[in-house]
Parts: sequence; C-alpha cells; structure tokens
Amino acid sequence: MAETMGALGLAFVRLTKFETEEAMYDSQRMRAADSRRVATAAVKASRACRDLNAQTVKYLDTLHEHLSIMLSVRTAFSDRASALLTVQTLMSDLASLESRIEKLEAASLKIFGGDKARTRKVEELRETIRATEDAKFCALREYERIKENNRSELQRLD
Repeated sequence: MAETMGALGLAFVRLTKFETEEAMYDSQRMRAADSRRVATAAVKASRACRDLNAQTVKYLDTLHEHLSIMLSVRTAFSDRASALLTVQTLMSDLASLESRIEKLEAASLKIFGGDKARTRKVEELRETIRATEDAKFCALREYERIKENNRSELQRLD
C-alpha cells in the first residue's frame, strides 16, 4: 500500500509539473496547485504507511519472541504437573498398600497360629511397598529437579 501511494504521489508530482509549465489560465494554475497538494498528501501518506509498517514489524517481533517463550513456559509447567501427578499417584498407591497390609495383619491375628497364605501375601505387599517407595523417591527427586529448573528459568526471564 505504501509503495502504491508513493507511486500515485510521484505521478501527481509529474502531472503537476506538466500542468504548471503548460498552464495559460488561472483555472489551470489552481488545478495544478490542487494537484500539488494531492501529490504532497499522497507522498506523506506513503511515508506514514512505511513508518507504520516498520513499527508493526518491530512490535510483532517482540510478540513472536514472547510467544516462543510462553510455549516453553507452558511445556515446562506441563512437565512439572505431570511429575507431581506421578508423585501423588505413587503416594496414593503406598497408602493403599499399607492399608491392605494392616487389614491382612488384623485378619491374621484373629486366627490362632497365623495364616501362612496371609503372611506370604503380607511379605509380597511389603516388597511391593519397598519398590513403590523407591519409585516415589525417584519421582520426587525428578519433580524437585523440574521445579528447580523452572524456578531458575523464570528468574532468568525476569
């Protein structure tokens, strides 16, 4: 648009020059003066459009930078939420396993001499608890790492 307005302004400048040189009557001189004003306005509008385009590009660059940063931030917080969900799921699993052990031990105490099947099941559940606690520890460590990384990145962005 700026180039078209500039070309229009230059065309009017040439027309004005021709009309001024060839003008014989006052009406022709007045028309030449009007053409000169139109030419000047078109050239000024062209310059204004170019300036606006340059400013728009500058502001859009800033917006694009922020958009790319926000995409990274969204991904980072999504990773953090996923890690937290993993930790919470493992903690829930541990609570469930411990509850099952308590129920089996309570049922075993009611039987004189104990129940070998229940005792074996309790031992299996305790092994499962150990493995789940190890997984929870690793997941918690990963969550803390992600959280610290996010904190340092946010400080860097500020």
